[in-house]
Amino acid sequence: MTSLERAAGKRDWMHRKERGSPILIRFIAWLAVTVGRKPTRLLLHPIALYFLLCAPRQRRQSQAFLNRVLDRSARLRDSYRHFLCFASTILDRIYFLTNKGEALSIEFQGLDALDAVCEQGRGAVMIGAHFGSFDAMRALAIGRPEFTLKILMHIGSESRVAATIHALNPELEEMIIPLGQSGSMLRVNESLKRGEWVGVLADRVVMDGKTRSVSFLGQDADFPISPWILAAVSKVPVLMFAGVYLGGNRYQIKFKLLSEGGIQDRGHRETAFQGEIDSYVETLEDWVRAHPYNWFNFYDFWA
Repeated sequence: MTSLERAAGKRDWMHRKERGSPILIRFIAWLAVTVGRKPTRLLLHPIALYFLLCAPRQRRQSQAFLNRVLDRSARLRDSYRHFLCFASTILDRIYFLTNKGEALSIEFQGLDALDAVCEQGRGAVMIGAHFGSFDAMRALAIGRPEFTLKILMHIGSESRVAATIHALNPELEEMIIPLGQSGSMLRVNESLKRGEWVGVLADRVVMDGKTRSVSFLGQDADFPISPWILAAVSKVPVLMFAGVYLGGNRYQIKFKLLSEGGIQDRGHRETAFQGEIDSYVETLEDWVRAHPYNWFNFYDFWA
């Protein structure tokens, strides 16, 4: 594979068209708010079955990933469970993002790391992955007024789910800092200086930039270093998080401190990045092995 083909593969996820009827998505959102979570969840089974039968590319990538993490040949029912887990977190976005999290049971792991940074009155970079529910962080932000969260993210022009949920709660737009737009990094830096927390997912290569190749589930994969540059320039701590879906209505929000911040010497930043990225990938692998159906990169991650 040439370097150009590899670069194209790393960004393949950006060009995937979102599946699903806009009318169906709006209906499910309405049903979730009006009728409640339990009856709405009945729709998730036919949705998971649809993806299993009618999305062959995603099914192949699901099974290729599950072959790695389960250490056995993945069966169709494994991919069905994978799609069902993904559909469950999408449904629960409605409850997290419309301040209806009381429908969910949430436990926290590693809050002491977060509390230690909060007590210093400092901002921080929160690094996650397309693993579990990113929106579970909203539960923490809602329950703790001193915790002000901004989200640095790639805004896809055809994100029907995001558009539907934003219509339910227009205030969400204020939390989002679009990635790649002019002035985005200035907004991030200002937020961090105010002691706010900026969340970013660090497992996908969004645009041209430096990456580090790290062994992940038995094969090297490229991870961006831009989140670590952001934290170093802003001299703030880096925490890793994940909102793991445990089944039923249960979530576990995990935290781990990766860096205290304040890497001053430019000449040693790259070395520091290597250690922090390695720690991030190692932790991510541990979490993914423990909860494999929460992995939501349905493309060739190792391309």
